[in-house]
Amino acid sequence: MTRPEEIRDRMANIREIESIVSTLRALAVAHQLEARAHLEAIRAHEAIVAQALSAVLSGADAGAPKPTGDPGLTIVVGAAQGFSGAFGERMADAAMAEVAGGAELMVIGGRTLSAIVERGQTPVWSTEMAPHALEVPALASRLSDILFERLEKTSGAPVTLLFADPATADPAPIRRTLFPFDFSRFPPLHGSPPLTTLSAPALISALVEEYVFAELCEALMLGFSAENAARAAAMSRAQSNVKRIATDLKVAFQRARQEQMTTEIIELSTTTGEQARAGPGGHPEPRQDL
Repeated sequence: MTRPEEIRDRMANIREIESIVSTLRALAVAHQLEARAHLEAIRAHEAIVAQALSAVLSGADAGAPKPTGDPGLTIVVGAAQGFSGAFGERMADAAMAEVAGGAELMVIGGRTLSAIVERGQTPVWSTEMAPHALEVPALASRLSDILFERLEKTSGAPVTLLFADPATADPAPIRRTLFPFDFSRFPPLHGSPPLTTLSAPALISALVEEYVFAELCEALMLGFSAENAARAAAMSRAQSNVKRIATDLKVAFQRARQEQMTTEIIELSTTTGEQARAGPGGHPEPRQDL
């Protein structure tokens, strides 16, 4: 029989776990809300830069990107930490599908990086995800610099972004082409083109760098939000399980306590009966025959 004291100790442990789970869920939800607010600003900036590029490149071919036959490079925005269900593994599986097509990987997120390495693949570059939404632009700027350095050595190679959409209950990987530009995503130019003071090459170069930064910033922020959405969902499931276990333990404690009390009452009753038969001196009273 399990002792009530042992069940009480387990109940105390469960309460501590419930507190940790609640804290993790609250933090994940807070990070989601923070990222959502920043996404609005990022997308507004991205649209402005895309419109400027559309104006400058109005005379260029604005069709869909043409395949080059080179598998190129895939930037994977994965999970940084655990407690996010199967999100990190799902992003690793999507990354390995890119590898199967011959692509090299740049990975953001230590959890997904570990999963990829365990599958026998070593990325050409990796780093940890920004711990807070406010640090995402700095990470996007650093990633942009490293990306352009690689593009100078591999001119014409396509670049793909692999991230997740936090809008879904179970964030799924999204694949988006970064290079060559998909001009179908650029807003159309209306009216006369704006006046410019920079030369066309300098202006195009600056706008391309700014657009790539905005695209990376959006993908990183979405990935940051998606990981926290997955963590919030996982912690919500954990909360339900913890509450169920706590209820079961409470019932088990009451049952064990009742059994313990019943056993003690029986022992006391047995001891009292034996003492009554033993008499005042502790020996059985002599039988008196009539």
